[in-house]
Amino acid sequence: MGALLHDLGRSRTHDIRHAIEGASIGEELGLDPHIIYIIRNHIGAGITSEEAKAMGLPEVDHLPISTEEKIVAHADNLVMGDERVSLERCIQRMRDRGIGEEAIQRVQTLADELGSY
Repeated sequence: MGALLHDLGRSRTHDIRHAIEGASIGEELGLDPHIIYIIRNHIGAGITSEEAKAMGLPEVDHLPISTEEKIVAHADNLVMGDERVSLERCIQRMRDRGIGEEAIQRVQTLADELGSY
């Protein structure tokens, strides 16, 4: 269910806030908290509370914790639009966008943890 609904917030916005918006919609709908965490924490390999604050998001950790959250976040990293991409391309895109090495390392660590499928 979380995989199907992870981009629910794109009905309101297409920027990074879509995860927060999606979690908000999920709460309004009374979804199970585990599904809401998948929606909220699927961006990259998550973002820390400090990164969230810098982006104007709620100042909490948005890091995937459960196996399900990690799988959805990792799978989402490997798709751009309707195209499946390599981890290397995902990381290069992050660098091109000026995303910090700490966040990039979390994506690599998540991929290493889950393995290549």
